[in-house]
Amino acid sequence: MSYWNVDKIKYVGTKDKKSGLGFQYYNPDEVIGGKKMRDWLRFAVAYWHTFDQRLVDPFGDGTALRPYDKYTDPMDQALAKVDAAFEFYDKLGVDFLCFHDRDS
Repeated sequence: MSYWNVDKIKYVGTKDKKSGLGFQYYNPDEVIGGKKMRDWLRFAVAYWHTFDQRLVDPFGDGTALRPYDKYTDPMDQALAKVDAAFEFYDKLGVDFLCFHDRDS
């Protein structure tokens, strides 16, 4: 099952403003100062903040509607959430992930 109806996000540059969704400045394979940009900028996605945070505020219930919320069994929901997360990581092209705020 595909959760995110977008193609893998790629480097598109800045020349064509109509090139669609993509990285305009971040080119992971471009070499700068002897290292690839992906080695200088080690992006990560925080699993909890991205996939578990319900967008709750002091004034009411959360507003986040996630595609994996349809599962009522906690284990089914957890497995679907992991599938969605790894699809998201792949589409963004991130090489690292962390559970909450940071890996220590």
